[in-house]
Amino acid sequence: MASRRDVLKSAFAGAATAALATPVGDASAADPFAGATVAFDKANQSRLPPWAFTQPLVVPRILRPRAIGQFPDIDGQPVFLPDDPVPVGRTFHGIAREWSETPAAWEAYGCNPTLTGAAAWEDRQKCFRQIPRLDGIAAHFAIDPQQDSIKYLGTGSMPNWNAFPIKCYRIPMVEALLPLRPDAAFPARVFTYGGTAPGPMLRMRIGQPVVVRFDNRLDTETSVHFHGGHNPSHADGFPVFYVLPGKQRDYFWPNIVPLERVPEPGPQGPYAPALTEAQSTVWYHDHAMDITAFNASKGLSGMMQVFSDWELHLLRTGVLPSVGEASVTDPDQDGLAAGVEDPARPGYYLREPGKEPFFNPFDIPLVLQDKIIDRNTGQIVYDPEAHNGYLGDTFFANGVAWPVARVGDRKYRLRILDGANARVYRLRILSEADFIRSQQAGLSADELAAAARPFLQIGKDSWMWSQALERTSVVLAMANRADLIVDFGGMVRDVPPEAGPQVFYLVNTMPQFDGRGPKGKLDDGGDPRVLPLPFDVPGRPLVELDRPIALVKFVVERETAEFKRAHPDASIVAGKRLMENRRRIPDADVVAVREFVFERGKGAWQINGRFYDPTIANAAPQIASTGQRDGRDCAEEWVLRNGGGGWWHPIHIHLESHQLVSYEKDFPADDRIGPVDAVPVRPPIAPVDVTADIPNTELVANHDTTILGPNTTARIRMRFRTWPGPFVFHCHNLEHEDMRMMFNFEVVPDPAQDPNVAPAARSHGNAVTLGGRDPAAPAGPVGELPWEQPPVPPTPVREAGEFLIDPRGPRPPR
Repeated sequence: MASRRDVLKSAFAGAATAALATPVGDASAADPFAGATVAFDKANQSRLPPWAFTQPLVVPRILRPRAIGQFPDIDGQPVFLPDDPVPVGRTFHGIAREWSETPAAWEAYGCNPTLTGAAAWEDRQKCFRQIPRLDGIAAHFAIDPQQDSIKYLGTGSMPNWNAFPIKCYRIPMVEALLPLRPDAAFPARVFTYGGTAPGPMLRMRIGQPVVVRFDNRLDTETSVHFHGGHNPSHADGFPVFYVLPGKQRDYFWPNIVPLERVPEPGPQGPYAPALTEAQSTVWYHDHAMDITAFNASKGLSGMMQVFSDWELHLLRTGVLPSVGEASVTDPDQDGLAAGVEDPARPGYYLREPGKEPFFNPFDIPLVLQDKIIDRNTGQIVYDPEAHNGYLGDTFFANGVAWPVARVGDRKYRLRILDGANARVYRLRILSEADFIRSQQAGLSADELAAAARPFLQIGKDSWMWSQALERTSVVLAMANRADLIVDFGGMVRDVPPEAGPQVFYLVNTMPQFDGRGPKGKLDDGGDPRVLPLPFDVPGRPLVELDRPIALVKFVVERETAEFKRAHPDASIVAGKRLMENRRRIPDADVVAVREFVFERGKGAWQINGRFYDPTIANAAPQIASTGQRDGRDCAEEWVLRNGGGGWWHPIHIHLESHQLVSYEKDFPADDRIGPVDAVPVRPPIAPVDVTADIPNTELVANHDTTILGPNTTARIRMRFRTWPGPFVFHCHNLEHEDMRMMFNFEVVPDPAQDPNVAPAARSHGNAVTLGGRDPAAPAGPVGELPWEQPPVPPTPVREAGEFLIDPRGPRPPR
């Protein structure tokens, strides 16, 4: 197989989409793997193969921890025996310093930075305050009409830090043979987490720390990013904090909510947990420098769910779809329980009530991806020399091409992730009759809008919203998530039961034919004119495909009256209050304003005219609690500007959620686009503030990935809390990211640091690793490689051992 270095040297160019074209089905070559491959069929993306919707949707299995215990039970212990004897924290790449040591910046919270180990953990339980615990407690809510929010009035509480014992997971990254299309001659060689693509799903709880050991058995570097997480730098997936082939890294994810200074200090002091920062729908994926797009296209991604007690309350009381108590129960919460593991799949839970944590058949995660599959070989086709954005014409949901899902006539929660490299989706739900009509004759945008079935959106990216909004479509750029409630019962309410099961399709109506981004289907295929915005604006609606692309088929079957009595339908309706509103960051807290222009330049992708350099800090924000001004925690405002050229750039910022302050669009600049590239328009010709066209519920919510449509500018605000060290922000078109549209920011805990002056260099990885490169440390010399490593190793990597799939033909001599 090709390693990362081989790919970068284009040794994999034989598999490029632009290579010599061998028609599908041509078996003239003796070895089908020796021939050239297929290309992206942009003209027939909506055409379905005859076997479409014959394969069932697969919901990722829930991974079970290998060990559960308190800090003394886990630290330095070989909890992954018998197959992995390496103690926790003693892997080649180590574990975060914050696993045992307390940063000096936490003194503002009342922590003692001289404490380490178990004493530090006990101290943190007090310093990180208490959060509401709603287990078994009746509703203790009050609506504040002036603040338009919900307040918790209960008395139950638990520690924000380590309320529950630490869970330890182990995930090997291995190559596997997986069939991707029924009409492909061979299964594909896929990069996987734990043997599946997408990888296994983790279900976690706020207040329960997690250590995940990622063991790299691939012949390529990897780095794992918890997308939407608030985690130490060591465990965030910084691009050069690798998991090298044959090595391991212990990722420490505390699962806390950050602290924020409150206007009126309460019994816990001036800081309180920011409850609106509790995540819900998150994911993990590869983030290795220069190779993220290739690794992701090969399969390295997976979904995760995090449950706050606020969300568990909504599940217990039937506001959200659930099966009652089983949906809010984790049998392994306090220790490994007996009888919950699937004997047919060791390491995974039985998919049964009371066995699987937070069991919920009415909560369906959907990872949407598109790939090019060569049917002669069955392999994923990827061109390492194409840097505009990878699009495919085989559409997957949870790793299955065009699957079918059977659902009941009730409300379901669909947590949808755009896991594609470069595709933007506009999702709608159509009845079978309307979908067939669209494929036969096409539907206008007005007809599509009229035919689309309504649903509720209750969240975006990693967080739930304060209330449910009714929608008939949702736009997702790469890495965006949409948390939806779909009422299949309402869709069939007027259909007589004797009519039998009813069919609906989740479809994509966004016209996109290349990596530049969505655009209208024009007669001139080279016309680069693009859509105006990533959302509808009065007088400028989004263009839609007249023949939508089908993604998932839902077959709605009638439930029995007995089943409905046992499992009542969710009560949620449009406008239902769900969560407390996030507190807005005021002007007075902003201590620095930065502008970042995302543009094409010098044949690749740049920010502010620079390519990514992993060794420098492009910004140096202060930790909010150390950069106080007049007793207020500091914040920053970032101006994210699309430099033009008709390209779409979804911008993801690690570590923190951000608030969207305003969104502007320069409509006249759309006309200044050439067929290949464009000279960035500076300054904007006539920017128009379109912020008012974003629903207020979405505007005031948390975001982790903001779409920059062509010639747009987004102003966002953030506080940088808890974790010092280097992090990144970048375009989530993965080919753009790999071709250097990425910057570092170094979160600085020094109150004397001027936020407008960047350090000379970012912190080295050893600075964020417990005992990094210290021979006297308990873990020995662990940590990161020196800066001076050569760009290409003088000899091939030999670390992967015998874990790879055997290559065809004789193995070359070592």
